[in-house]
Amino acid sequence: MPYLLLFILLFQDSPTVKPTKEFEVKTDYQLKKKPTEEPIKIVFEKTEVKRNSNTDLLPFLSINLKVKKWEASVTHVKAVDSQNKTIAKTKAGDEEIFRFDIGYVDDIKDKITSGKFTVLFLAKKKSVEQIQLLIDEEGNFFVNGEKRGKF
Repeated sequence: MPYLLLFILLFQDSPTVKPTKEFEVKTDYQLKKKPTEEPIKIVFEKTEVKRNSNTDLLPFLSINLKVKKWEASVTHVKAVDSQNKTIAKTKAGDEEIFRFDIGYVDDIKDKITSGKFTVLFLAKKKSVEQIQLLIDEEGNFFVNGEKRGKF
């Protein structure tokens, strides 16, 4: 039995890494207000109103993926994080830009949220190609192991 498991693991079909020339990844870096965790309270007393300043805005990262060359059998594109949680899933199509919201950059650097993402290209519900995206603790941004910038 252990040999059978080892054989299956060694010869399991894994998706290939999509070549860099077949896609384009662009980051969309915006300032957004982070939602508060506190429940909304209604107060019927007259109090002094404090105005929010722009210091509440934090850097938020989204990824725009443009696929230049498609594998013929690909029907869907799916983005998952390091815990295999689906971030986005959509049908494949020509000349489309797929947008995936990644999250607040400070949360990713501090490891509060995932900094590792995989974009899977699916054919008949099976992954045939993939793109690896990684943001490390220093804010370095990697696409398939190649450094593309820093946040």
